[in-house]
Amino acid sequence: MAWITRSEGVFKLHDSDNYCGALLSLTDAAEIMAVDPAVLQPLASEDEEGVLRVNELDLHRSWGRGEISSPHPQRVGNARRSFDELVLKRLIELTYPQGNVEIQVPFGRKRADLVVEQAGSKLVVEFMGPSHFIQQYNRVLNPLARKKEVEQILGYECVVWPYWIQRCSRNVQALFEEDVIGLASVWSTRAHFGDFEIPKAAETIVQISQRFNAFRDNGIGYMYLDEHTAKPVHPIIERIQRGKVTGEKLIPPDNQRDRSFWLPRGLYEDSIG
Repeated sequence: MAWITRSEGVFKLHDSDNYCGALLSLTDAAEIMAVDPAVLQPLASEDEEGVLRVNELDLHRSWGRGEISSPHPQRVGNARRSFDELVLKRLIELTYPQGNVEIQVPFGRKRADLVVEQAGSKLVVEFMGPSHFIQQYNRVLNPLARKKEVEQILGYECVVWPYWIQRCSRNVQALFEEDVIGLASVWSTRAHFGDFEIPKAAETIVQISQRFNAFRDNGIGYMYLDEHTAKPVHPIIERIQRGKVTGEKLIPPDNQRDRSFWLPRGLYEDSIG
């Protein structure tokens, strides 16, 4: 959550393909947390349409401090859970009501975020925020190494769900249905592909994103814009257009593809790097 800079955009739990952002209705937030809406009332404020909304950051912090009495523990053993994990869990349950979701499943001395079983198929979902791709505490995690470790111990596929893959029903379907076209989306993160420090960053991004069929004909640059889902355009676009940063901020340091693969439309020529 430290990588989120703006609490903008509306997320709709029951229309997640079309709305993503950091502001949840009080009822959606309560459904995700599995609590009565009254429990979250102190965190809510009324928007211009008269809807009570909760800031995702406030919700995460309050939950982390133990201020919300929820059946979802913030820790399981030594593992600290993320709010993203709770969102994905509820989205999976809504998308596949007959399926089954287990949380924080042990593998060796570690725990996997979610194990999902649907129509006889079983897989692990590991949500990974920016800290899995950028050096933290003098170390860089390797998402694909984590994936391999989980698969070797648990014996079934581990899908890395990175922060740039939208939390939505369509991407849940992409976990189990090969013909589903997934969706990438960011609107406020301070972390960008140009900051990544993991080995083979460009190809890792491609491999992870392909699992969700999240590319378009011209690449993945669409994820910063509002053309596929209702959300704020990421502020990095304006900064690039104003010359505050270059387009290299959006391109992995070891990239071998054409720049247009990573940049949104309109920036191919404007960002000369």
